[in-house]
Amino acid sequence: MTPDSDEGMPTRIAHHLREQIITGEIAMGERLGEREIAAQLGVSRIPVREALPILEAEGFIESRPRRGSVVHTFTLTDAREVFDLRRQLEPLAAGFAADRAAAGADTSPLVRALETAHVDAGDTPPSTRNSDLHDEILIVSGHALLRRMSSLMSGRVRWLFRLTPERDTPGMWREHKDLVDAIVAGRRDLAMMLASAHVERAAVESLPLLADRLPAEAPAPRRRRPAQRRQD
Repeated sequence: MTPDSDEGMPTRIAHHLREQIITGEIAMGERLGEREIAAQLGVSRIPVREALPILEAEGFIESRPRRGSVVHTFTLTDAREVFDLRRQLEPLAAGFAADRAAAGADTSPLVRALETAHVDAGDTPPSTRNSDLHDEILIVSGHALLRRMSSLMSGRVRWLFRLTPERDTPGMWREHKDLVDAIVAGRRDLAMMLASAHVERAAVESLPLLADRLPAEAPAPRRRRPAQRRQD
């Protein structure tokens, strides 16, 4: 890590911790201690303290009284809520992207993202490459507020992708290609329809898998036992 005076340090620390949470290196329910993180990364506690609210705003951690920051336990309800939002936002993004493509926007980064999404990229897992493809659709959409809203759930979408790796199939790849082709061709209605179908199929296939891998709801915080009074 670079010196603490670097203004981008909290963002980089948040990215580092986010990746560890998504991959499971930091477990759900685990406490994040500022001192331990700072020592691990070779920085002071100040940028770590500034990084944690970023993760809390994204729903990756929770602040609890007397326990500090704890990694959120991702639940089946969380997964359903992610799909609820994806059903609304991703067709919108695809439609706006198709409109801009029809108006002459550069779609070459989107095409490149499609080409790299379904190849073996060594240390880059399919879940990350799939997320990158969806992020490129948002970029092409040119809709700043939609991008900001989507960014709040993009990490959770990647979390879901990692939890269901068996869904990285040729069928999903064909859906991606059809969607990108419709956007590049400027076919708004088709792009929105394909994006909607893509998300719905993901929900239908993923939620039964996640039902076996995620708790229905987060466990209640453990209450501290009161200290016993000393009796003379």
